[in-house]
Amino acid sequence: MYKTFRQLLIGNLIGIALVLVVATIATTAHCAVGKQRPNTLGFVAYETNPYIYLAGNLATEPGAVSEVDGNLNLRIKPTGTYMLYDESIMLCGMPTDKFEGVGDEFVLTYERVSHRTVQGVGCHALVRVDTVKVKEVQ
Repeated sequence: MYKTFRQLLIGNLIGIALVLVVATIATTAHCAVGKQRPNTLGFVAYETNPYIYLAGNLATEPGAVSEVDGNLNLRIKPTGTYMLYDESIMLCGMPTDKFEGVGDEFVLTYERVSHRTVQGVGCHALVRVDTVKVKEVQ
């Protein structure tokens, strides 16, 4: 009986000691949750649109589509601008497959932030190209 009582007492003391150690660690531990999020749900919410949309068609001059160090450089005439105005955009890589089946009028969607520079010019990641269906005026 004495041996059983002694074993029971030692077992209880060990159990109480473990509970105290875990409670001490839990109360003194300081956890970092990473970067603070601006909302209460904890997910990334955009405050500005990360994409740029450019509607228009390719310039008709020679060199409107060119390759610069393995990247696609386009000269685009935006919709609603005067005839001589065009914009150049460099797209990272050669995403020519995204232009397959696209008509004369299209909308480019690309990332606002350039990912790297090619010969001092930032190249953007192309997200998608959509065809604009033009209705004839009656």
